[in-house]
Amino acid sequence: MAQHDYIIANQSGAAFRSDLNNGLAAIVSQNSGAAQPSTTYAYQWWADTATGLLKIRNAANNAWITIGTLADANLGLLSLAGGTLTGALLLDDSGTVSEPALAFDGDANTGIWRSAADTLNVATNGVENAEFGTSEVVFNDGGADIDFRIEGDTKANLFKVDAGTDKVIIDGLTYPSADGTADQALVTNGSGVLSFASRSRLARATALASTSGTSIDFTGIPSWVKRITVMLLAVSTDGTSGVQIQLGDSGGVETTGYSTSGTAISGTNTCGISTFTSGFVMLGSLVGASRSGAIVFTNIATNYWVGIGNIDEPGGAQAGCTQGFKELSATLDRIRLTTINGTDAFDAGLVNIIYEG
Repeated sequence: MAQHDYIIANQSGAAFRSDLNNGLAAIVSQNSGAAQPSTTYAYQWWADTATGLLKIRNAANNAWITIGTLADANLGLLSLAGGTLTGALLLDDSGTVSEPALAFDGDANTGIWRSAADTLNVATNGVENAEFGTSEVVFNDGGADIDFRIEGDTKANLFKVDAGTDKVIIDGLTYPSADGTADQALVTNGSGVLSFASRSRLARATALASTSGTSIDFTGIPSWVKRITVMLLAVSTDGTSGVQIQLGDSGGVETTGYSTSGTAISGTNTCGISTFTSGFVMLGSLVGASRSGAIVFTNIATNYWVGIGNIDEPGGAQAGCTQGFKELSATLDRIRLTTINGTDAFDAGLVNIIYEG
């Protein structure tokens, strides 16, 4: 270890030689010592033996700049060929989309930079393609028409957003680029293209007891309904009038304008066919007759409804059928079970409906 002020004074030959040798020793030892040299110069080296660091004086000769660690190979610095970095690597804050802070040799406009605090940006060809913020990740923020794709081991388009068509492809299935209408569902064409279409729905109302009153109503039927099945279980009345089903809309139950017919069968005899305009009539005239069966109504076009069904009266050994059609004034939203004369009251049984769309 040696340090020197690098000033050779006029002196005797032996003293001159000793002073010169001390200066040379300081040079070859990088001015090594536990304390800094007492006399310093701009760009002067100092091997700081107290900290084990190699330092150089700055241009203003007012501070030391650490170069590296004396005891480590390559002064502990990464070589041009690469190596292991054990500390933080801080990039230049002034990087831009056209000149990223971390870029590539021969491709200086491709890399990463920081556009704002806590934000990491990725650019290719001078265009921003991704931005990673504290609360979201934005792809294609630069505005270019670029697809986003995730590939699997065996699938080229495991997940893809096609920027040209605004469509999403997942595992080979192409999803529509816009939403459908209310109550629609996704359907496939069998070739991997999905679209929205009206879905088939089935619902059952709450069964109502037919034990009182002259009519039983089911209201609030959704507008998407295209088929209704009315089910009767041991329904009877206190009179001899036949029962009928009437349809209605927001204006109320319609009691006229039906074009229907009904037939009653007793044993081997057909009791003839009767036509009606007041509803879908199920014939039978025995007091206390227990009626069970179902009538199906189907929306054939706009507000046209066709109906057909069969009712059994085991107590009176009779069966009845009804069929016909009715055009409503508006969209169907209610259905009623009542009697032909409108005065006989129900006294037993259950009634329910199932509706489909």
